[in-house]
Amino acid sequence: MRAGLLLIIIFLILSLFLGVILFNFSLAGFLILSMIGLIVAWGYCDKAILFFLGAREVRSGDQPTFFEAAAQEAYKLAVSVPKIYIYDGSLDRGFILQNGKNVNLILSRNFLQKAQASELPSICFILLLQVKKGMASKRTKAMFLLGGTAWIVHGFSDILANLLPIKDVKRSIEWISSYLLHSYLEFVFNLIMGEGYFKKLEQYISLYPAEMKNLRSFGLKLQKYPEIYSLTSKKILEFSAASKGTSFRNVFALEILPHEWDILFLEQEIFHASKN
Repeated sequence: MRAGLLLIIIFLILSLFLGVILFNFSLAGFLILSMIGLIVAWGYCDKAILFFLGAREVRSGDQPTFFEAAAQEAYKLAVSVPKIYIYDGSLDRGFILQNGKNVNLILSRNFLQKAQASELPSICFILLLQVKKGMASKRTKAMFLLGGTAWIVHGFSDILANLLPIKDVKRSIEWISSYLLHSYLEFVFNLIMGEGYFKKLEQYISLYPAEMKNLRSFGLKLQKYPEIYSLTSKKILEFSAASKGTSFRNVFALEILPHEWDILFLEQEIFHASKN
């Protein structure tokens, strides 16, 4: 409910802002933009996120083990069998999207390459469990809102940078916009999701010790929490992303946000898994 209400408020504000620029306070323009935004937000938010991530659908012949694991875990949890997507990212990430009856399971290419066949069921399980518990729809709305914001900001900053002939000024605009953007995205993400979302998910997963053990063992292969979220590492990653292409920056804006792995694969958990 909080995610949906925030979506409506922000889209109305954005529509008003664009209406002022494009239609000179035209009420008709404001209403048109508002309707388009709300239709996309409710009807095609999952498709928009796939676009932001540059994800491509994987056929069963390309990744048969992945498909089998996803179908098996979906059957076990009594949820819809998801469509499978992969994308090229810089962090080890996996996402679950749900919009109505449509369920999409997305993994970064590097993440998928690190996973063995025996580990894929547990990975699919934790993501599909969010569908089972009615949590995935909220996460999808949050990712759509933040991904759309990043896409708009990066698009405008690119337009502004291209209008300026000085290379250093262009780079400064990209750095400043990225710095401000990531702080805003993290604030809004915490406002919508909060720590409660991940704590609740952790409680649900703890009821399945076998899957939890496999996930913790898999966490040994992934980037560690301090490598991503320490202040120094995060700023280095953000400034590095700012110097790359728009598509990369759009993907990174969603990847750098708090994630399930950050809760499950904390250092003490990884240390515990290595001892078992």
